[in-house]
Amino acid sequence: MIRCGKCHVENLDTNRFCSDCGEPLFKDSSNEDTTIMQLLNMTVHTKTNKSARLWLQDTQGDGHIERAYDLSDEEVIIGRKSDASIVLLGNTVSRSHAKITHENGQYIITDLGSTNGTMLNGELLVGSEVLSDRDTIGIGIYQLLFRQ
Repeated sequence: MIRCGKCHVENLDTNRFCSDCGEPLFKDSSNEDTTIMQLLNMTVHTKTNKSARLWLQDTQGDGHIERAYDLSDEEVIIGRKSDASIVLLGNTVSRSHAKITHENGQYIITDLGSTNGTMLNGELLVGSEVLSDRDTIGIGIYQLLFRQ
């Protein structure tokens, strides 16, 4: 098990990010280089004041976090186009599939007319919806978890 340096939650050895707070996990906390990286990581997060993330979950295995995306821009486009903010490859994902905007302290998800639709908490998203902590977003074969 790997203990998160930020929230101190125990995580599986295979996790690269904390399952509770989304922080990157470091396997050997006694290593001086690891400690330096943790301090640098804390400094980066403090300076950018990131308040929300999307966690890409492994839907084929045990559901561990594959990758975390910071939602630090006013608008984040999710799709398979190479210039999307979050690129998800595969024929079940539209080029510009969905967007998340940050307005008045809220994160809002909108489907961009995608072929297969966007799922929010297991239901087809119609129009736009305000995201809440731990909402699940389904885009094609991908499962994303919103954390704020």
